[in-house]
Order: sequence, then C-alpha cells, then structure tokens
Amino acid sequence: MKRMIMALGCVAGALAVFALLAALSIVLDIPGGKRFHRYCSYSDMKALMVAEKDDITATLDYDRDGTNYTLVVLKPCRFLASGPVVLVYGPDGRLFDRTGDEGDDGRFQREWPRPWNWRHAETVRRLKAITMPEVYFYAPVTMKDFVEYMSRATKDFDSPDIPLESRGITFVCADSVAAKTGPEKPKLETALIPCDGIGATTAWDALTNVCNSVGCRFKVYSGKVEIGKMPEKYDQVHILNSSSRRKQQ
Repeated sequence: MKRMIMALGCVAGALAVFALLAALSIVLDIPGGKRFHRYCSYSDMKALMVAEKDDITATLDYDRDGTNYTLVVLKPCRFLASGPVVLVYGPDGRLFDRTGDEGDDGRFQREWPRPWNWRHAETVRRLKAITMPEVYFYAPVTMKDFVEYMSRATKDFDSPDIPLESRGITFVCADSVAAKTGPEKPKLETALIPCDGIGATTAWDALTNVCNSVGCRFKVYSGKVEIGKMPEKYDQVHILNSSSRRKQQ
C-alpha cells in the first residue's frame, strides 16, 4: 500500500509538472500570437513593409505556375518556434497565404518553397535585369572560374543608374563545390555541364541554366549568390564566351 501511495504521488507530481509547463507555454505564446495576428492584419504588402520593417528578415520572389508571389519572412512568434513567420502576397500585393511557424506547418511546406530555396527578391530582380553579351558555358574552365566570371560580369553590365561602388553581385561557391587544386587536393569537386554548351544573355539565365544542368542548388542573398553542393557523379563545370567558341569551330 505504501508503495502504491508513493507511485500515485509520483504520477500526480509528474502530471502537475506537465500541466504547469503546458500553462506556461500557453502564457508565453500569447504575446507571439498577438504579434502574428498583427502581422496578418496587413492585407497590403506595402503597409506591412513600412509598419513592420524592423521585424522583416527577408523578402523573396517565387514563381508558381507562371504567377509571381512574394514571401515576406518575419521573426518567429511562437514560443520555441521551429521556423519563422511567413506571409505570402500575390502579384497584386494582397495577402494570399500565411503561416505562424514555417518549420511546423506541413500544409505550408507542401505548397511553398522551403528555406533553403528562398531567394532575396531585389537581388533576383537585378539578376534578371542585367543583360550581358551572349555567353556559352562549357570546357575547359571550372565552376570556381564561373563564379569569378559572373562576379565581374554583373559589375561590368549592371545598371548605370547604380553607383559604381554598389554595382555587381558577388558569386561564391560553397567549399564542397569550389575547384580544389594543388598536390594535396588534386581532384576538382565541381560539376560537368552534360551538353555542348549553354547560352545565356542575362545573369539570371546564366545562373539558372548552369545550375539546372549540373543539378546543384543556389541561394540568393542581398547582393550575393552562393552555389551549393551538387551530386558527386559530376566532376567539372566549364565556361567559354561565344567568340572563343566560334574561333574553335
């Protein structure tokens, strides 16, 4: 009997602790819930941008079935949130979808890109606007040379309305992608374009065409593009401009 009473006491104590934690979680979630409802009250994206600019961590363009949406990423609201708040605005600038916790919302994750595919909206617009002389990408230059070329080209062909010191977009390779040379690292951990060459006339075309061909990912930050790891079956990426190509033919 004494043991039973002790066991019941332990169970009651554990239940009391769980109840206290649940109540505490609810109490801590109340301010975050109010903040989330405040975010959602902005049916117009411009109003949100002005009123909550200090809480916005990123804005990203996303094309779905030919319609361009803007994802506005804000600071997490929930207590112990798995991800940020994300509001989705349509091409008319009106609120289209939302989630209070991107990391714990399966429905939202199925319909919209996950964080590693998010892209900084303004930088994407600049990439699409930068036109370059026709260029082809193929042997014998590496992926590291490709990002160096793109960093120079986006600076050379950026809008003349942008101050000189602010022109261009920085392209970088993750360590797993960059060409590693030298006797201690003789293997090129880059990717091979599986075709005769890929043409591009804008910075965005160059980036997406090459990455799609080699199967690698890229992230677009404010003023920066980072190309991430690709499958190991590829071993090199190459680039030559169109004039060099014609000389070889």
